Amino acid sequence: MKISRYTFLFHINNINFFVYNSLSNALVEIDKQSYFDLKENENNIEASNIVLDEELYNTLLENGIVTKNDEDDYLKYKAIIKKMREQTKFLHLTLAPTMDCCFNCFYCFEKYKDKKYMTSEIIDSIIKYINAQNCIEIIKLTWFGGEPLMGLKEMIEFNEKLSKTWTKTIDYDIITTGYHIDKNVIEILKKIGISSMQITIDGTKETHNQIKFLPDSEDVFSKVWNNIKLLYELAPDIKVTIRVNLTKKNAHEYEQLLELFRKTFIPQKNITISPSFVIDRGTIECKSGDSPASTLFNHNERSKHMLMLAHKGIKTPYVRYPNRQFGECAIRNNVAISFDPEGYAYKCWEVIGNKKYAIGRLNSEGELTEFNETNINRQLYGADPLEDAICVKCKYLPICGGGCPIQRIQNKFENGGNNPCIYYKGYLPEFLKFYIEQNRGEPLMT
Repeated sequence: MKISRYTFLFHINNINFFVYNSLSNALVEIDKQSYFDLKENENNIEASNIVLDEELYNTLLENGIVTKNDEDDYLKYKAIIKKMREQTKFLHLTLAPTMDCCFNCFYCFEKYKDKKYMTSEIIDSIIKYINAQNCIEIIKLTWFGGEPLMGLKEMIEFNEKLSKTWTKTIDYDIITTGYHIDKNVIEILKKIGISSMQITIDGTKETHNQIKFLPDSEDVFSKVWNNIKLLYELAPDIKVTIRVNLTKKNAHEYEQLLELFRKTFIPQKNITISPSFVIDRGTIECKSGDSPASTLFNHNERSKHMLMLAHKGIKTPYVRYPNRQFGECAIRNNVAISFDPEGYAYKCWEVIGNKKYAIGRLNSEGELTEFNETNINRQLYGADPLEDAICVKCKYLPICGGGCPIQRIQNKFENGGNNPCIYYKGYLPEFLKFYIEQNRGEPLMT
């Protein structure tokens, strides 16, 4: 018998004792003596001196807490991920109808804002490309940018043309600043099938208007907030997530925004709000003159801030039970793809518009040409966590997946300084303790 490398042991006030396994995603409460026996042998190659109750042993074995062979456990995880990478029925498609945007946020990774818009010819090429993917059964299409709503005309044209040839399932969402929303736009979004939307807020009114501003000094925050209220009232079937971008400068404002949210949207229906942490990746030039390290979160600061919010009783999507479904970014899947307004193709939407990362370009027949073998090989196979000696041995791997692939690629091939690890790393027992406390009286996840 061996304690699995994916097993975590922790207790709450030395009263309740738990084991969690990141591969099976099982959480089991055990007795104190068994806990300390396991804890004492946590790092042993063989824990043969542990004597457990037969029923408990079988439970722990069934849930992967103890194992016969760590390598077999890793291979089980590897097989699941490899299978996901090879699937061809689901297409994650990202389209930028334009890279144009009326704002210039300091943290934005889209440094390639081009005022070009997707032409009818490019739209036709993308649709030909889609229809040539015979194995695809489901499309998840994300409208991206730039600011996609500045390309609303192009979105409408694409939807009208695709609907004539595509009869299988398609799910539309959009990531937007929310600035261009009005009653007419809402009706169009409903007509073209948008089911969910992410709108970015950068803090309370004063802070937001310092980051997203226009030459005429318009109160952008109030306009966007009123636009969200319109969505709340007129589009109850569109799920809206307000994503609050937090730096160390404005992190304290999340609670103020949460209070405003609760006063504005009761009952909440189709609107939710969530913090998002702007991470120091060593690539952002802060226009305020402050260094990135002084204004942006690092890995530990982000995790601690999440836990601080939980201590205050503020629920966020981060303080939850780890995801049961294994997964990683779609960049590793051969069929996932993004297109910019000029028909250049990318594997990752974070670099869309930056032709340095393009893997090819569509011709008029919807075929990829100008194929960049180096880029496609790096993005599909480069900096693979399944081949990373640290990741392979890491107990967080099944719930982390190795983190953002493009960040890993930048680290390996471009001397990047990213920390792609999941926010649980180093803090998972603390997050699980909050989950347990919030679900007292409910069955544990096993």
